[in-house]
Amino acid sequence: MTATEIAPDRWAFKEWAVICRALASGRQDVILRKGGIVEPGGQFRLEAREFLLLPTFLHQSAESILPEARDLLEGIDADRPLAGRVAFHHRARVTDAFVINEEANLAGLRPRHIWSDAVVEERFHRWQRRLDVLVVEVTPLPTPLLFPWDDSYGGCKSWVRVPGEPIEVVSQ
Repeated sequence: MTATEIAPDRWAFKEWAVICRALASGRQDVILRKGGIVEPGGQFRLEAREFLLLPTFLHQSAESILPEARDLLEGIDADRPLAGRVAFHHRARVTDAFVINEEANLAGLRPRHIWSDAVVEERFHRWQRRLDVLVVEVTPLPTPLLFPWDDSYGGCKSWVRVPGEPIEVVSQ
């Protein structure tokens, strides 16, 4: 994907950096979402079927993922972009989206993600008994892209718009 192939008003999806690594490596193929505090009604909405992955570092911890996936945390801080920047290395495409309203159905997702059972259960029970599930295919960008950080990217929300052109194409 070159800068000219990227729409000038594209969506990015905020997710823990360790989950982005799991998605990129094929160790996970679903995203489980409840909805961010600042999202309308606290409810998740599928804003785009194709999007950039925006790795975040807030809230992730070793205790929040399965012990067998904790190797994905090794060197995770090296993935942080320089202050004032945001780096995109992967894009995702939603191949299926559905809602889980029954706690018993969470177990069927267990082999498809690295979150701990406690995190999944907490998300399911917060506010109402519901989780939105996105089944995704994740591919690396041919060339990672660097954009300036914008304050609109902050906060507890799933989606952000990334306007403009990258300030730099990151060499690999």
